[in-house]
Amino acid sequence: MSQSPRLPYGSPTTLSGISENFALHSSLESFITARTLAFQKAHPHLADARSPIRAKVLNRDVAILSSYDHVQQILCSETITSFVSSGQAYDELMAPFFPPPNLLLLDPPDHQKRKEVWLERMRSLNVNVPTAVRRCVCDHFGSIPSGSIVDLYESMKSLSWRVLLSIFLQNETNGQGGDDANKVEALHEDLLRGQFSLFPVSISTPFWRSPRSKGLQARRLLEAILRSKVSRRKCPFAVSNSGEEQDIANHLLLFTSSLAAKSIASLLIAVLLDLFLFDEAGTSLSSKIRSIADAKLRDDYIQSMMSEVERLSPPVVGIMRRATKDIVLNSREETIPPTLVPNGWDIWLYFLGAGRDQAAFGENAEDFVPNRFLDALASQQEGLAFGAGAKTCLGKDLIRRVVMAVVETCLEQAPNSQPTSGPMIELQSDGNDLAAGVQGWLGWKPKVKPEDWARDMKQLPTQRPRKPIMVKVLHQLAT
Repeated sequence: MSQSPRLPYGSPTTLSGISENFALHSSLESFITARTLAFQKAHPHLADARSPIRAKVLNRDVAILSSYDHVQQILCSETITSFVSSGQAYDELMAPFFPPPNLLLLDPPDHQKRKEVWLERMRSLNVNVPTAVRRCVCDHFGSIPSGSIVDLYESMKSLSWRVLLSIFLQNETNGQGGDDANKVEALHEDLLRGQFSLFPVSISTPFWRSPRSKGLQARRLLEAILRSKVSRRKCPFAVSNSGEEQDIANHLLLFTSSLAAKSIASLLIAVLLDLFLFDEAGTSLSSKIRSIADAKLRDDYIQSMMSEVERLSPPVVGIMRRATKDIVLNSREETIPPTLVPNGWDIWLYFLGAGRDQAAFGENAEDFVPNRFLDALASQQEGLAFGAGAKTCLGKDLIRRVVMAVVETCLEQAPNSQPTSGPMIELQSDGNDLAAGVQGWLGWKPKVKPEDWARDMKQLPTQRPRKPIMVKVLHQLAT
């Protein structure tokens, strides 16, 4: 007999809602930990079922979904996707800083029409990406004396900025930094701080300006810079009229944002830690991959490893939607009733949890298995780093090409002209073990406690280790 739908578990009061607001703004990790522990304590029999959890944030009811199946229903089910809105969910957080029209804030059917235009633009852009990225990688690591100890995240963030500005702003930055690139980066940092400010009010006085006010001013300055570049054909997209000019400038604001740079940096740090520091039977993955003689098998292995990183360590832990009609999410287990998400509720799709759902990825869902996606069956359901369905991230193919180009450049053998043979670029541990929460994030250590995640990882605006991870950089590049 079928069961009647019920609301997500939990019944937050006004007081608990206030406390959760502070937890969310001060530390997303603490927010997740508090909700997870409270749910496990109240419903131990449901802890492994990834049942939806109810929270209250900014005085709004929120359903937190960490089941792979539930996330797929929201993003891909034709009977549901028409009744969830990204535009309404992000109206307060994103729209003031990334003005519409842009794909992030558009809902169907307008979204699909615009996305087709942008997919064609991105396809023409992707052709030259590997060459541009290889040049950026060589310039970046070549500027670091071989043998130096560096903060890996800060290094990858710098490389990510170099890559984005080289691709999207072309020869004016040429991946080399300079005043123009530094100004764009600094303005985007102000915009991001305003966007995620704990003080969400725009105040400007002769003596003090709120972070939000600074962020909005940064957006206006960036818009002027980007419109100028578009009008002077200093971007890679062809423009035929003034309407296209504004559309392209709006999207360049997204493509060159701090959020984009930090997302790529988050993905790169996870990939490079796995590539150089993950110990598989006494050898590194970089050594194992270099030993594969067949080029196609080597590429397939790298692609599988990258898919596994996306599954376990998505840069953005989740996305939001808002229900525009009562929604019923079916349960995969007969003993658990369907979930009702009422009209007007926010829905938080927790990619980090869904990517580790045993129902989707097996008993070893929490483990890093670099060859997992060599299996044809496993490849049919990938991680959620780029979302899913009609609103899959527009930059998915581009970012994958960027990461692949970084990995391939690092794995290259030094030319015969070099005094010693060996890899072009190598990263080595500084001798310190990675923290438990970081190992959990990478999938090296299963069953990591939520408290360890909260202590060791930052998750806003993107995931990264809380403390610097220092590595030794060895290379055979001209400095």
